[in-house]
Amino acid sequence: MARALDQQPLAAMHQNRAVVACFVLFVAYVVIASACQTTGSSANGSSVTGSSATRSSGATAGDRGLPLGGQARHDLVMTSAFCASCHPDIYAEHAQNTHGRAFTDQEVRLATGDFQHDDCIRCHTPRPVFETGIGMNPQRRFYGLEDGNSCMTCHWRQGVDYSRFHGGAECRTAFDPRVGAVEACASCHRNHGTPYQWALAPAGKGSDRKCIDCHMPVVERPVAIGGPVRSVRSHVFPAGRSERQLHRAYGYDAKVVGNEVVVTIDNHGAGHNFPTELKQRSVESLVVVRDADGKEVARSRMVFRDPYKRPYGLHLQVNTQIPAGESREHRVPIKAATGTVDCELHYKLYYPIEDNHPDLGHRLEQRRLTFDGVTPSDKDVVTEAEVKVRTPEGISARDASVANLSDFARPAIGKTEVDIPSGNTPADIKQLIDLFMFPVPQANRTAMQKLVAIGAPAVPALVEALGSWDNKTFNQSMKTLRSIGAPAVPAVRAALRHQELYVRLHARMLLARLPLPADRDALITEVLSGLQSSNALDRRSAAELLPRLGAIRAAPRLRQLLLDFDPDVAAAAAHALADLGDRDAVPGIRAALAQATFAETRIDLATSLSLLGSTDGMPVLLENLDHGDELIRQDSFEQLFDLTGKHFGFDPHQPRDQRLAAIASLQAWWARDGGAHALRHPYTPEPATFEQAFTMVVAMDGGDTMVPAAEDDQKVLARLVALGQDARLALRKGLKFPPGFANKRALVLTAIHRIGDQNAAPFACQALRDPVLGVAAYAVQALESCGDADCLPALRRFQARVLSTAAAGQLPANIPSPDRLLAATARTRLLLGDDPARSDLVNLLLSDDDVARATAITTLQQKFGDARGYDAAAAPAERRRAAARWTE
Repeated sequence: MARALDQQPLAAMHQNRAVVACFVLFVAYVVIASACQTTGSSANGSSVTGSSATRSSGATAGDRGLPLGGQARHDLVMTSAFCASCHPDIYAEHAQNTHGRAFTDQEVRLATGDFQHDDCIRCHTPRPVFETGIGMNPQRRFYGLEDGNSCMTCHWRQGVDYSRFHGGAECRTAFDPRVGAVEACASCHRNHGTPYQWALAPAGKGSDRKCIDCHMPVVERPVAIGGPVRSVRSHVFPAGRSERQLHRAYGYDAKVVGNEVVVTIDNHGAGHNFPTELKQRSVESLVVVRDADGKEVARSRMVFRDPYKRPYGLHLQVNTQIPAGESREHRVPIKAATGTVDCELHYKLYYPIEDNHPDLGHRLEQRRLTFDGVTPSDKDVVTEAEVKVRTPEGISARDASVANLSDFARPAIGKTEVDIPSGNTPADIKQLIDLFMFPVPQANRTAMQKLVAIGAPAVPALVEALGSWDNKTFNQSMKTLRSIGAPAVPAVRAALRHQELYVRLHARMLLARLPLPADRDALITEVLSGLQSSNALDRRSAAELLPRLGAIRAAPRLRQLLLDFDPDVAAAAAHALADLGDRDAVPGIRAALAQATFAETRIDLATSLSLLGSTDGMPVLLENLDHGDELIRQDSFEQLFDLTGKHFGFDPHQPRDQRLAAIASLQAWWARDGGAHALRHPYTPEPATFEQAFTMVVAMDGGDTMVPAAEDDQKVLARLVALGQDARLALRKGLKFPPGFANKRALVLTAIHRIGDQNAAPFACQALRDPVLGVAAYAVQALESCGDADCLPALRRFQARVLSTAAAGQLPANIPSPDRLLAATARTRLLLGDDPARSDLVNLLLSDDDVARATAITTLQQKFGDARGYDAAAAPAERRRAAARWTE
C-alpha cells in the first residue's frame, strides 16, 4: 500500500511541455499491427493471470488480424499505438506531451547521459504503476522504450489477460479505476516533492482538487471514433511550458510605495509550490531602477527555486519556492528623486538561463513605473548574485545540457544544518534511515557509516526500508546492508517471503551481493519459488538472482520462462541461461526470438544466443544498428561490439550515410568471416568493482557537488588506471556525461589513453564529435594508445573540423593555434597506419607553433628512426632547411 502523501517523514525539508498536438499518428498503429502480424500470427497463448503466465493453446482469429491469446497480440496491446485505432486524438496528444516523450526527449537524454546516470529511467520508461504499487517509485521497463510513459503505465490493471483484449466495451473493466488519483501521479512526481506540496496547498488537497483537474482539463468530444460526444479528459498535460497555464498560478503586483519599489508575487492558483520541480526551474523577479537621465541606479533580482542537487557538507539547501496560498515581497530602495522602474517576472525552464530566452523560459510580466519627488533611500540594495551561464569553450547551453546548467554555474546557495543522531536506539536508527531521503551525499554517507557501526540491531529496520517508495532510501539501505555483510543475510533471506513487492525485489538484488550461506542449495530452492509468482517483477528478479547463486539446476525452470508473456521476464530468463552456460537453452531462446516483437527484447535475446555460442541472433544485432532510435542503435552496437570486437567505425549518433557505410562493412565481415568462432565472451568486472570504478568517475572534477583540489583528480585517475580492464565499462559510461562536464570527460579519456585498451576505441572515437574541441583533442590522444585503425575515418573528419573551425575564426580562446590539434591528429593517424599523415606532419615542421613542431618531429622520428637534423627549437631559417630534407 502507498504511504499517505502527508506522512512523508522528511518531505517538508525537501519541497520540490506540453504542446497541443495538431496531427494524428494513426499510421503508427498500422505499422505496428502489420509488423506483429508478420512476426507473431501463429503464436499460441493463455491467460496472463496464471502463476507462470506462459502460452498454451489459444483461440482463433482476432479482430485485428492477430490471434487471441498470442504473444504478438499481447505485445501490441501493451503499446500506446494500439489505443490510437479507437482514440486517435488522445494518442496524438499523448505522443507529444511530456509523458509520451519521456524517453525520446533530447534534453532529458543529454542530462541523464542517455539514461545511464542515476535512477531517472524509472519514471521515463516505467512499468505500470498499478503493478509496482500505487505511489511507489516505478520499476523501469526494458521494452517499448520509445513509448516513454505508455498508456499502460497509467491504465493497466492487475489480472487482465491483455493477450485476449480487443477493446470496445472491454475497456470499461480492463483498466484500473484509480487512474488519475493523486497517489497514482505521485508514483513519479513525489520524487520532486510536488504531491507533498499539494497535500499542504489550500488550492490543492485543501480544496479537494486533484492533479488532473488542472493538468487534464475536460473537453467535449467523442471518447472513441464513432462514439457520442462526451466530457472527456484532455491528454495535453499543460504545465510549465504553457504560458497560459502559468498565468493561472500566480498574482503579480508592482508599485512604488514611498521610496521603495514593492513587487508582490502570490501563489493563489497552483495546487503546489510556484515553481514546483527541482534545480532546473526558477521564477525570478527583476527590478531595475533608473534616474531621470536613464542611468541605472539599482538592480535587484529575487529567485524562487529549489536548488536540490547542490549539497555542501552536512547541510540541506534552502528552498525558496513560493508555497501555495502564500506570497512574497520583493522590495528595492529607490536612490533617485525622479526616474523609472522596470519590473519583470521570468519563469525559467532551466536555471540559470538568460532572461528572455526564446525557447527555455517565459517573461510573464513586464511593468514600467514612473516616480517623481521621491526622497532617495539610503538603504542598501539587496539582490541575489547574477548567475551567468558558463559552459566549456562557450558552447551553447543546449549542447552543454541545459538541464545541468546549475551544475556548471555552481551558484552560492543558502543552507541549513542537518542533524545527525548519535545514538543507537530504534528511534535513532529510524532517523538515520530517514536521512537517506535527503539529497545531501555527506549526510547519506554519515548516516550509513553510523548504521554499519550499529550493525545487526539496524538490520530489521533497513530490511523494511527496502520497501520504501523512495529510490534513494531503498538504494542506500541496500548499500548499507551490503556493508554490514554476513550478519544481514538471515533477515535479507527471510525478506524473500515479505508481503511487500519492493522488499522482495531488493532482497533478491542484495543476495546477489552478500556472502552466500552454507545452505546455498536451500536458498536456491527458496529463490526458485519466485519463478512461479503471479507478479512479473518477482519472476524477473528471481531469474536475475539464480545465476549469481550458480544455480545450474534452475535451468529447466528458467527455460519455461522463455515463454513468458512479459518481455522483461523472457529476456531475464535468457540472460540467466546464458550466464549459466546452458547450451540446451538455445532452441528455446531461438523460439522466443522468433515470437518477440519489441526491438529491445529481440536485442536481449540475440545477445543471450551469442553468449551461448549460437549465431542465430547476430542478424538481429546487425539489423538494429539502423534502428530509428539512436539509443536502441547504441544498445545493439554495444552488444555486438562486446561479442565480436568489431566496429568498422560505426557510431550510433553519426549521420546515417556514415552509419550505413560502417554497417555495410560489418555485414560484409560477418558474411565472409562470421560464425561461432568469431564470437567472444565479453569480460565483465564484478558488480562491486564496477560500482567502485564508476564512483571514481563520478567523483572526478567534483562529481555533482563540489570542486576538489586538482591533485585529488590525479589520485582518482591513478586508481582508475590501476584497475585496467576492470575500469572499462565505468569509463565507457563516464563518456556519456553531457559535454558540459568537459573536465570529467577529459579525465575519462586520459584514463583510457593511459590504460591503452583497444576495446575502448569505438567509444573514444565517438568523443571526437564532442562540441568541446579541447575534449575531442583528448579523444585523439586516447585513440593513439587504443591502436584501432577503424577510427581513421573519424580522425580525418576531426581534422577537417579543426581546419573549418579555424578558417571561420571560431577556435576557442584556450586553443591558441589549430596546428596543435592538427599535429596531434596527424600523429595518431600515422601511428595507426595512415601513411598520408606523414605529409601533414612534415608540413607542420614549418608551423609557427612550437608545440605543433615538437609533436610533428617527435612523431616522425619515432616512426622513421631519424629526425634528419631537424630541431623544433632552432631558428626559423635552420628549421626550414632541415624540414626540406623531409620532402626530398
